[in-house]
Amino acid sequence: MPESSATQTCRCPRTIVVKVGSNTLTDERGALNRRYIASLADQVSDLMSEGVRVVLVTSAAIAAGLEVLGWRERPTDIDSLQAAASIGQAALLDVYAAEFGRRNIPIGQVLLSRYDLEHEKSYANARNAFERLLSLGALPLVNENDATAVDEIRYGDNDTLAALVAKMIAAERVIFLTDVDGLYDANPATSADAHRYERLDHVDAELLEVAPEGSTGSAIGSGGMRTKVQAAALLLECGIETVICDGRRGNIVRDCLDDTSGGSVPGTIFCRPENEE
Repeated sequence: MPESSATQTCRCPRTIVVKVGSNTLTDERGALNRRYIASLADQVSDLMSEGVRVVLVTSAAIAAGLEVLGWRERPTDIDSLQAAASIGQAALLDVYAAEFGRRNIPIGQVLLSRYDLEHEKSYANARNAFERLLSLGALPLVNENDATAVDEIRYGDNDTLAALVAKMIAAERVIFLTDVDGLYDANPATSADAHRYERLDHVDAELLEVAPEGSTGSAIGSGGMRTKVQAAALLLECGIETVICDGRRGNIVRDCLDDTSGGSVPGTIFCRPENEE
């Protein structure tokens, strides 16, 4: 089993990246769940009022666009997907801006592509933008620039994007808010003996094997559990902790920031043993 026997002491972070997926942000009809977004705004604003720096990586632009356009099915052609993303990004931003505006927190939209994070000048510009937004007490709201990106410069999932943003701003923890309560060694929907990993200190081929692409979510989302585990592996190399958890569970964001060195973990946490630098 990849679970570590070493004692792990996970830090109380002051800079975090929260990534919320499309399936968590939408209801059973595939429409934006505004009640959930209001709850998420409450959780994030409470932390920000205590001095925690938060960057929110959000999916669901295409889902929001489908809702605005009245399309019941996700299109397959790239032009329609880009149009839906463009329309949906505006709708999504409006919802976030309204909820955080009620809590006196300004929103700063940051749309990124692979090009932005792979070229020195644009990378530095993006990093400076994040730092200035955070210093102003604003909430950077991040998504991939789906409206203009083509396959050659796309990440295709916001899990990878969240990991790279965390590395850029030297975050201490990334929290993946999903529709499941962590990583299991088998599909809990079909296996009564499925075991949820609570703490992991490394990612290997065996772990990736039990986290196949698309193991969470539906046709709305583009990522799966494997992209989250791959992101966690990248973050471990940078000394950044990762939590994969059920985004609909109570005050989950704060629970993921509390001292998790003892007691139950609200999901699966990836962090190094305490005796490792």
